Parts: sequence; C-alpha cells; structure tokens
Amino acid sequence: MKNSISIIIPAYNEEKNIISTVKNAEKALKTLAYDYEILIFDDCSTDKTGLIADQLARKDNKIKVTHNPKNRGLGYNYIRGVELASKDFLMMIPGDDDIPFQNIIEIIKCMGKADIIAPYFTNPFDVRSFHRVVISKAFVKLMNIFMGLDLKYYTGPVIHKSKLVKNIKIDTLSFAYQADILSKLLKSGHSFMEIGIKQTGKGTGSSHFYTLNNVLGILKTIVSLVWNIRVKNNKQYNKKPVRVSK
Repeated sequence: MKNSISIIIPAYNEEKNIISTVKNAEKALKTLAYDYEILIFDDCSTDKTGLIADQLARKDNKIKVTHNPKNRGLGYNYIRGVELASKDFLMMIPGDDDIPFQNIIEIIKCMGKADIIAPYFTNPFDVRSFHRVVISKAFVKLMNIFMGLDLKYYTGPVIHKSKLVKNIKIDTLSFAYQADILSKLLKSGHSFMEIGIKQTGKGTGSSHFYTLNNVLGILKTIVSLVWNIRVKNNKQYNKKPVRVSK
C-alpha cells in the first residue's frame, strides 16, 4: 500500500498564484497515484486568495481551507498544518507557485525512502538577489556549525513522517521553524535524503524575511537550539543522522 501525504499550503495575498500552486500539487499527486489531502491556510489575505481557496475546496473534498482571523506568519501556519494533518507524511508547498510541477513530483517520489526528504535549491542566483542568497548561505553555514550537521538547506519544502513532527515541540513561529524541526529530528538520529530542485522565481516578491521581528525571531531560535540541543538536552540529541543516497 502506498504512503499518503498531507500538503500544507500557506498563502498570503496569492490570488494570482494559489490556483496554479494547488493544481500543480494535485497533478503531481494524481500522477503518482497517492492518497492525499491539501490544507490551505489563508493567512488573513486582503485580496481574493481566501475566496479562490474556498472555490477550490467546494470542487474537491480533498482540499480543506483554514481562514486565519489575523496574519500569523509561515511558522504558525505550518504548525497548525501539522496539527491538522491526517496522512502518513506531510510537506509544505508555498502558495506563491515557486516550485515547478516536475520538481514536486521528484520530491514526492522520494517519499518513504528516508524519514526526512530535504530539498535544496540549485538555481538561487537565477531567481534571488545576490545579498539574499548570501544571507541564506550564511544561515545554512551557521546552522551546520552550531548543530554539527551538514545540510545544504534548512528552509525548503521538506517532507517529514507526520508522526515524527507531531511528537516534537516546535519552539518558534519564525522563518526558522523548519530549522528547529530538522535540527531536533536529525540530532535524534533519523534518516534523511537531500534532493536538488529549482525555483520558478515567483516567490521573489514581497518578502517578510528582512523585517526586524523575523530576524530577531531567527536569531532567538538559533540561540535556543544551541542551548537545547548542544547543552541542556545533549544526551537526547547526540545521535548521528543517517544519510540516504537518492
């Protein structure tokens, strides 16, 4: 029997992209013949994102929509998606249609080969500004040093075994929420596979990455992880992750 998957799609003011995001995910899942559900989170959008999401849900009972009464951010929507997810695996796909259909298929094809499928982007300089790529690479470098890991990327569309994520405490709502999850699971000795994918570049619009609150949230998360994983709970998080080849 094939594994099943919950797709979490957070969306804030994505009326131009939400349909193509959902359709690409659906097409990939139907091509692979997986049982699935799609959880859309309208993060208090001021455009027609919520209306369009509701229209999609009315046409397909595999799509469920949550409307946040106020803007809560990516981390909150992901954690809420984890709570609602009912399938074997879960994955977040951004609502800005930034991951090509073929790459969604490539990621999901790897599902079940390891506890964690960790995609990284192979074309960052083609779709992101130079300084944003440099900051992103610096973040990865710092995380690898502090956590004793060797990942290529910490904030991509990761696939997790649902039960693993549901059983850990995610301590941040910042953009570093996935770094929090990956660090705890990998330092607990779980297996992972990395896969290179491309971005469409559609996600280069208004980003909250550089807001003061978000930067402070990321720094706070790093400090908290160092204390929690490397000091306070070192005996719990001292295992070596198992790298699985594609």
